[in-house]
Amino acid sequence: MAQVTQQSLAQSLQQTLSANAQERKQAEQFLKSVEHGEHFVVPLLQLVNSTEADEHIRFAASLYFKNFVRRGWATSDETEDTISAADRQAVKSELVGLMISAPKKLQLQLGEAVSIIAECDFPERWPELITTLVGKLSATDFHVNNGILQTAHTVFKGWRSAFRSDELYAKINYVLNEFTEAYMQVFATTDRLIGEHANNRAALQVLLHSLNLLCQIYYDLNCQDLPPFFEDHMAEFMQTFHKYLVYTNVQAEGDDDDVAGDLEEVKASICEIIELYANRYEEDFAQLPQFVETVWSMLTTVGAAHKYDTLVSRGMAFLRTVVRNPRQRQLFANGDSLQLICERIVIPNAVLPTADEELFEDDPMQFVRRDVEGSDAGSRREAAADLVRGLLDQFGAETTQAMSRFIMQSLAQYAANSADWRQKDVAMFMATSVAVVASVGALGATRVNSLVDVADFYNTHVVPHLRAVDSDRDAPILKADALKYVTTFRSQLPHDVLVQALPMLTAHLAHPDTAVATYAAVAIERLLVLKQQGVLRLGASDVQPHAEAMLSHIFTALARADSPQKLAENDYLMKTVMRVILASRTSILPLAPAALEALARILAEVSKNPSNPRFSHFLFEALGALARFACASDASAIAQFEATLFPIFQNILQQDVAEFMPYVFQILAQLLSVHQGSGRLPDAYVALLQPLLQPALWAAQPNIPALVRLLQSYLQIGGAQLAAEGSLQPILGVFQRLVASRANDHHAFALLLAVTLYVPESALANVLRPVLVLCLSRLQTSRTPKFVRNFVHYVGAILCLSSGVSMLLDTMDSIQPDLFVSLLQNILLDALPTVVGRVERKTTVVGFGLLVASPRFQNSPSYAALTTPVLLQVTSILMDAAVKDSKAQADQAQADDEDLDSLEIDDSGYQASFARLATLGDAKIDPCPQFTDAAAGLAQALKPAQSVVASSQLPTEARQFLSTLLQS
Repeated sequence: MAQVTQQSLAQSLQQTLSANAQERKQAEQFLKSVEHGEHFVVPLLQLVNSTEADEHIRFAASLYFKNFVRRGWATSDETEDTISAADRQAVKSELVGLMISAPKKLQLQLGEAVSIIAECDFPERWPELITTLVGKLSATDFHVNNGILQTAHTVFKGWRSAFRSDELYAKINYVLNEFTEAYMQVFATTDRLIGEHANNRAALQVLLHSLNLLCQIYYDLNCQDLPPFFEDHMAEFMQTFHKYLVYTNVQAEGDDDDVAGDLEEVKASICEIIELYANRYEEDFAQLPQFVETVWSMLTTVGAAHKYDTLVSRGMAFLRTVVRNPRQRQLFANGDSLQLICERIVIPNAVLPTADEELFEDDPMQFVRRDVEGSDAGSRREAAADLVRGLLDQFGAETTQAMSRFIMQSLAQYAANSADWRQKDVAMFMATSVAVVASVGALGATRVNSLVDVADFYNTHVVPHLRAVDSDRDAPILKADALKYVTTFRSQLPHDVLVQALPMLTAHLAHPDTAVATYAAVAIERLLVLKQQGVLRLGASDVQPHAEAMLSHIFTALARADSPQKLAENDYLMKTVMRVILASRTSILPLAPAALEALARILAEVSKNPSNPRFSHFLFEALGALARFACASDASAIAQFEATLFPIFQNILQQDVAEFMPYVFQILAQLLSVHQGSGRLPDAYVALLQPLLQPALWAAQPNIPALVRLLQSYLQIGGAQLAAEGSLQPILGVFQRLVASRANDHHAFALLLAVTLYVPESALANVLRPVLVLCLSRLQTSRTPKFVRNFVHYVGAILCLSSGVSMLLDTMDSIQPDLFVSLLQNILLDALPTVVGRVERKTTVVGFGLLVASPRFQNSPSYAALTTPVLLQVTSILMDAAVKDSKAQADQAQADDEDLDSLEIDDSGYQASFARLATLGDAKIDPCPQFTDAAAGLAQALKPAQSVVASSQLPTEARQFLSTLLQS
């Protein structure tokens, strides 16, 4: 292994930034080859800390360190431990000091690493962390303090989203005991020094940053429960928080109106704290009315500059939390209060900011993405809408009446002067805010204000913007508003309205404005997955007349891109392509040739420089769905798919486009599976087999699941051919590599299952002994629950073969006489109930039922003695799982279609390393497909041995269960 030094790491990291792809690849391979070696991480951290190194190299080193920790720090029985104990200790010894001294840009990367390590090790394996932080706090050096406070916040902030548990509370109490006294001293000192340095701009910048970190830590320490320490000192803290909520000082204000300064961040953090207290600790929060008045006043006077956006959003979130509480109703019950809130707080913040208008024009994709997916900071508009919903909770009629007046005024002003499109925009936004009482992303609005006629507003004020694509030329935002309205209220609009809207939405896919076309795509995509009582609201007959136009418009829009990066930017369009194909099912066949050509052209282009994982995922999902349904409708279509895609796939493999290779292997597996029934592998796939077995491909973890799926298809189509041609040994070499890895042993068994079921039993008998020796070796040297569970299932699969019982027992005896008796008694029996999955459980139950019923088992005293224990375990599996199995059987027939109807990127298993293509369907192998469920399979397996069951020593309940099963 190469010697790792600061210099070699710096050189390699520099090369990873190179424009030369080959140079980047070589550098990445070097880093990957040395990162698991001992003493790798120390020079890496030294490089991060080196003030002599180039700042870009230091940042690259900090980023690599963060990802290194993310990949390997957490360990379990199912994963390999790739970081030595010495390196782990070195990291924890150096990291706090490095966090304190590192520039802020590096702190962000190091902080994420600290968070990961703390989540795994603190406090049990990192007990000195808090005492180290406390010991380094300074009474004079607040640059040091800020590093310490940033580290503490990094460790604590994960508690905000954590589920309550005894372990979490023990961790928090440990911190409270060690940290709070020092924390309060720094808090008081910071407050005092801000007063003393009121005219020192540089000092205020550092001290206000300290105060903001202290506020964030205050929230961290209080987010799960109100600690006694903070309850005892609430008055002191709240007095200080109130002081800074109204604090003004020109020396503390930032110069940039677009970026929040430290003072704005402090005030926003205080609003976050008082919202927490209003929501969780209202009874103890005596200062609540005072803060309501202060925040109310602040929101009516704060400026419109972008730097105040987060402060305003959190201030409105606080008011929303308070107003939704019936016990605080009296604070807003005054007749003028609601009118004033709507007039002075909601309406001004519902107006589209100038910065957003510019974003709509200059970066439409960023505008759409932020609007559709939201942002971490939130926006004034979103906060205003949330505040309206809060008011509706307690003052429905009054709020609706007050907001309706403003809406009608804005609509009237737009009607009088259509050039004043901002009035219509704010009216549309406010109308949506008043109408939506509750919503979820998958359904849009789920509960609407009964005082608002959503359909009437749609017909009167929305449809005019959708009738003609070329309308609203000077105000494309109004088209975006109209399209969003359809998306939001898709569950409330009648079916006939949605059907009538579909051609209008389709036409807007061709709109020249990128944002408008994208909103149209989002609307169509959401409509195509909309269900009512489990049934799609728009059926294939509704979609099919428009499918060709939808695909044509989208492909035309994508073709306008002038670079691979620009082409891949709009994943919403590609997601809609996928959805149209899924909605069309087999009726996509007439459109398949043109769609395949367009998708192939896009794939060839984006493979030059993959830049958007979501776009890539939907592109391959679309290809997979197209191949699946087109070939299901016409098997001869496979030839066109292979002729079109193989050259592109070959180029991706030759160019080593790592991001796309797992997808390529999955699509190849799907295309190969279409040849089922031919008995032989097509020549093109035969030529590809040897390259697929090269170790370099299997060294990349993301490739492994997809390659296993592909080899399963090879075995399914040509198992006998592969056995006859001597190709099993290289495949079993892959199994040997995978089964030795804790992270990949389940993939090993998936591959082995295909070998077992798809090659002739005579060929299997010749290779089963070395396979079992490898498995037994793992059981002896590196047993994990996952491995045992998979091994038990695999044994059950062998037993389901026609001569599986004798083959397994003979092979085990050839390794060591009576070996299987010992294995069954000491390992397999206890592990039987751990098998999970409907098919896996059925295989295991049926296989071990066949084992018990076999003459070989019953004629051997050592085996026969285990009859009752085996029957007891398989019976208990069925008795425990009866309800689940019953539901699974009922749902199984519709499961695949339902999954495709509502397929989402998260549901499909997308992640940065590997993404399973859900449109390809489940590749789960069923060794006993003749049985619909485990109970029926066991009954059939035990019929030849009913007398054995009757004479067993089973408990009464289990014997009755089996007796009933056998008689059914």
